[in-house]
Amino acid sequence: MECKAIPLSRAKIRRFAKILRRAFDISTNVKFPTIEFLEFGLKSLGFDYDICDKSELENCYAKTIPEEKVVKIREDVYIRATQGNPRDIFTILHEIGHVIFHNNRTIEFARNEEKIPIYMDPEWQANTFAAELLVPADCIAGMTEDEIVDMYECSYEVAFIQLKESKKIVT
Repeated sequence: MECKAIPLSRAKIRRFAKILRRAFDISTNVKFPTIEFLEFGLKSLGFDYDICDKSELENCYAKTIPEEKVVKIREDVYIRATQGNPRDIFTILHEIGHVIFHNNRTIEFARNEEKIPIYMDPEWQANTFAAELLVPADCIAGMTEDEIVDMYECSYEVAFIQLKESKKIVT
């Protein structure tokens, strides 16, 4: 059964990412300190994290459990994230997106036949938040993918997506 979340536009998600950076005094032209935020900032959102054995999270890399106020992260994902692996950093930021946007009051089950609009898809929302937190789309105009990857230490996939999104922003 699929879930749907309260509607959120990319622009609104972008604003949340900027607010989070501002609240923790993290400039928009530097890499987001994912591990430091996980270890020290997550508590300010009322959540904790747990590094789990691969056997505990067999079918996923990480998951957020709102009713327990915890983000569970597979140990191998956490280790690679501490080593700067862009995919694993994105996974952790994706879960932080769930912490911010999705709890028992903002998520409901959809009927099987119901088509969920993308802006109500919790996974799209968490992915969009992770991308905006990693690479603020409104701060990269005129940059190349290589420059974005170097500055934000992200994957080329995120750099490509955010560069495409940056061209849609009306200033």
